[in-house]
Amino acid sequence: MKTEQSIKKVRVYGAGGHSHVIKDVMRMNGYEITDTFDDKPEQVHYASKHVSGGARKNIEKFPHHGDPVIIAVGINAERKEIADFLQSDFETAIHPSAIIAENAVIEEGTVVFAGCIIQTNTRVGKHVIINTGASVDHDNIIGDFAHISPKVALCGHVEVGEGSHVGVGAVVIPKVKIGKWCTIGAGTIVLKDVPDYATVVGNPGKIIKINN
Repeated sequence: MKTEQSIKKVRVYGAGGHSHVIKDVMRMNGYEITDTFDDKPEQVHYASKHVSGGARKNIEKFPHHGDPVIIAVGINAERKEIADFLQSDFETAIHPSAIIAENAVIEEGTVVFAGCIIQTNTRVGKHVIINTGASVDHDNIIGDFAHISPKVALCGHVEVGEGSHVGVGAVVIPKVKIGKWCTIGAGTIVLKDVPDYATVVGNPGKIIKINN
């Protein structure tokens, strides 16, 4: 029987579909979900219950301190904004089926979903999403607030900059550097470095725009 002291607790910020995947991961790891917050509690996922308002409307009254928080928001820029204004400790969510090398580094707030592989000497930053079945090979560097989508394959020595989103099923060959706040389209094959703020699509991947 678990005692009160042995029960791990976490609060979840975000009540969309993404948050339910995170909640499943936390429960598998023995966590109790003590609170769910959302900035638009009237527009949350149909399965979300007992959702409290987030910090945007009144940041001073928000209960920053208490059980650690995991930010369950899929949009990278919004996740960064929330992390910047919350004065809370953050938790990490790693699915039990994920395969992670012993010397890989996973920083706070990051979520690693079912079937992911993270190989040796890789560093994953803060509040990153490593989504279902993604493969992150050796010596990768994944910047804060990035999103590596389902079934992505990052080969060795790949770098993904802060806030960049690598779309479903994309492949990045070895030693490629993707800049910050980039968008890599679903199924794209990335064969060369990508500058900051670029959108890349196709096979082979081509830059279609750079957001200023």
